Amino acid sequence: MKHEPVRNQEHLDRLLAAYRDACPEPEASVNFMPELWERIDASQHWSRQLWKWANSLAAAAALASIFFMMLQMMPRTGGVFTSSTYLETLAAEHDDKALSEIAMTDASSAVQESPAK
Repeated sequence: MKHEPVRNQEHLDRLLAAYRDACPEPEASVNFMPELWERIDASQHWSRQLWKWANSLAAAAALASIFFMMLQMMPRTGGVFTSSTYLETLAAEHDDKALSEIAMTDASSAVQESPAK
């Protein structure tokens, strides 16, 4: 059992040595950090554009929602809206016609019955 941790440590040392050989050390020059940030910014350019579009779209959706809500709150000044059904409207129209016909016949009969002076 004592040999097992030693073997694991040796294996880890070999693995880290291989990694060190595979990855060269970066040069620590004056422009190291600015160049690093330029590379990072270049790789994230499309994601920033996506976030900008998403934020713009969300803002436009919020403005459109507010606009339509304001339209719903405005008083309606258009045509007359009735709450009656189609049949009720037809019945009311029929009654109006019948009443006007009755009034016309009563008026004409009253004119005919009155004696001429």
